[in-house]
Amino acid sequence: MKSFSYAEEKKGLTVLTPEDGFRFHCHPGRDCFNRCCRNITIFLTPYDIIRMKNAAEMTSSEFLSHYTVTMIGDAGLPVVVLKMQEDEEKTCPFVCGDGCRIYPDRPWACRIYPLKPESTKITEKAGKSYYSVMEVPFCHGFDTDREIAVKEWIQEQGVGPYLEMEAPFKKILADNRLGQTKITNEKIQQMFYLACYDVDRFRRFVFESTFLGRFDIQKDEIEAIRDDDLALYQLALRWIEYGMLAQHVLKVKPEVLAAGKKELGIE
Repeated sequence: MKSFSYAEEKKGLTVLTPEDGFRFHCHPGRDCFNRCCRNITIFLTPYDIIRMKNAAEMTSSEFLSHYTVTMIGDAGLPVVVLKMQEDEEKTCPFVCGDGCRIYPDRPWACRIYPLKPESTKITEKAGKSYYSVMEVPFCHGFDTDREIAVKEWIQEQGVGPYLEMEAPFKKILADNRLGQTKITNEKIQQMFYLACYDVDRFRRFVFESTFLGRFDIQKDEIEAIRDDDLALYQLALRWIEYGMLAQHVLKVKPEVLAAGKKELGIE
């Protein structure tokens, strides 16, 4: 197992495989404890928001309004950032003296720290992952003899479920068709935001609009999405694929197709 020590090697980029090790140990006894939770930009994934809004006992709309800022990314799609508090240090709204108030449901970016993914589309397609250790001078967690393999750190920090849930989302974003032209249509941007981030409002959309009358959704899935945010999230991603990438991942009801053909004069 190749080992990386931040104290020994600060110059250049050392790329680690899941089997390689690094030295790190964070705990409340460190004088830098919680310092990494200040004045930092944390991009939230859809799964992050599901976990965090449930931990905060809020609806997704309430959580997004109170704790996040929305920006438009390079592709023209909305991205959500955790909003820091308006104090001098710009502290994370969920941090306190004892640590994170929602630690079991903390975001992916906080779990993976101090590692940084270095994988590309090519390596991901090949099923390989690579990481580097972030350069954080104030962090004393590197001053330790404790060594752990990258894959063990990922398991210990509970990153696995996040990787699993974000895989279909990343697949959509990586589609070449989204990168060909920057999206400027506000309705498409709003559709993407609704499906990917505002899960509770998307649930109301599914049940209160013509959605279920248009798409052939199985009864067991309909029952599941009434209360299961993850089942709803998976449906939302299929809707995004259907609407933005023209993928046949949702089946339109035969009677709806027939009515459309009749309206167009198609036999």
